[in-house]
Amino acid sequence: MMQPVYLNAPGVRRVTLEGPALKVHSQGQADRFLPLARVGRIVCRGPVHWSTAALLQCLKGGIPVTFLDREGREIGHCFSAHPPGDPLDELLGGYLARADGPARLADWFRACGRARLLTLLRRRRLRPPDLRVRAVRRHLLAALRSRRGSGAVSPLVFKPLLKAQVGEVLTGYHIAPEALEPGHDWPGLLNCAAGVMEWDLWHLALDGRLDADPADPRARVAAYQRHAEWLERRIRDLTARLWRWLEHGEAYTP
Repeated sequence: MMQPVYLNAPGVRRVTLEGPALKVHSQGQADRFLPLARVGRIVCRGPVHWSTAALLQCLKGGIPVTFLDREGREIGHCFSAHPPGDPLDELLGGYLARADGPARLADWFRACGRARLLTLLRRRRLRPPDLRVRAVRRHLLAALRSRRGSGAVSPLVFKPLLKAQVGEVLTGYHIAPEALEPGHDWPGLLNCAAGVMEWDLWHLALDGRLDADPADPRARVAAYQRHAEWLERRIRDLTARLWRWLEHGEAYTP
């Protein structure tokens, strides 16, 4: 089974390559060896130094690497470039090459996100006065803190971890980086899919299943990983819906 790897500075200082494994150099601890054949994704938080050989081997192996700053905010992602020809990648590439393709694809994801949001609001019996995303987030955060206490943390702090998992799932379909990442007229498949999945994080948070000290990165990761399997199923369901829509066009709706 493929495993996620979380590397947190300053405990972890640098990552090098040793044969078929990453060698993780940590402060005050023995070095660890991570066989690349078992790694699904890597999330690196803070100033961890990577050797070029280690990062390149991750990319050659199709292992996405997400970089976060000290506070856990997203900095960027490294994705592998796969040979063309995989079915979903070809469908996406063909659709994005159309003049109206990027806009229509972004609209499809917005419709999916709207559907998940409305389901969340209906189940929680919440009625925000404004359905724009920022306004809904404020309303949901107020509801969360009324239920979980004033110190309840916004599930948005988990979104970088969610995007790393979304990236791993989509990379498994050998989707080209230019489709995953933003372009001049395209927000990027990673951002679009994570935008839909955000409402699942709110669902977990309102249930009290994402409670964690935001200042403790290990607690944050542990809280997220408890629901990683469920979230992966939701990501794969969204990907399957996208595939059907790309194949059948207007005959299939989210």
